[in-house]
Amino acid sequence: MIELLIAVGEYGEDDERHADLVTVEAGVGGASLAKDPADITMLDVFRAVDSLDGGNLFDFHTHPNPDCPVGGHIHEVLDGELADAQAALEHRLAQTTLADLLKRLN
Repeated sequence: MIELLIAVGEYGEDDERHADLVTVEAGVGGASLAKDPADITMLDVFRAVDSLDGGNLFDFHTHPNPDCPVGGHIHEVLDGELADAQAALEHRLAQTTLADLLKRLN
């Protein structure tokens, strides 16, 4: 949650990534959650604070040399594996809410 609030400070409350998660009051009001913690998943927070270029967590070597023995095949070999890994991460993050984490603190 702290990282989410810091991100709002860095990018501004109008940033689309934060629109449904936090509100910011001018002056000393600070930032606060816009929803109940039970309605905010870790996936929501992840998407709000982490910039995924093109939606991909693993974004690498966009223009490999097709004549290179490794680079010429890197995407056909790794893209599926990395997409599966990202899907697994997102699935897991979607199962945990801020309320779950707050319970662990008490």
